[in-house]
Amino acid sequence: MEQGNEELFKTLGTISVFIAAVSYAWLRMKKKRRSHSQFVKWLVKGFDKLHPYAGYTALLLIAAHGIYFLTQTIVKKDTYTGIAAFLLLLTVGIYGYLIRRVSIKHIRKIHFSLATAFALAAVIHAGGSAIIATLSTIAFWGFIGLLERTAKN
Repeated sequence: MEQGNEELFKTLGTISVFIAAVSYAWLRMKKKRRSHSQFVKWLVKGFDKLHPYAGYTALLLIAAHGIYFLTQTIVKKDTYTGIAAFLLLLTVGIYGYLIRRVSIKHIRKIHFSLATAFALAAVIHAGGSAIIATLSTIAFWGFIGLLERTAKN
């Protein structure tokens, strides 16, 4: 049964990386608010509402993933990169919370920089699944760009 729990919590970590990628996709979506494509405008509205929930969900799933592995297994090399990734995501969440409550211009830039640092730490820690999530986000951005180009014509 112990092996089943380990797989479950590994899966939670993988799911959280993909949910974080959905939240990160908002980076390009927010710049498309005045798109010529009605579908892109609709996606922008959806991502605007989804972004904070996806970020906080990723944070909770990663916390569950990390707590399990910190308490149930021996410390490995990837434990340290996982802790670093979690702390970065926790800080991203704190800055995300502050964005709507404190009007300091640099908070958005810090939020973005920390999210990018988290993405790099996740790639180092999780490897394949984080790489696939990152490439999926980039492919999605390319798809949005194609939609916009066809809407302009």
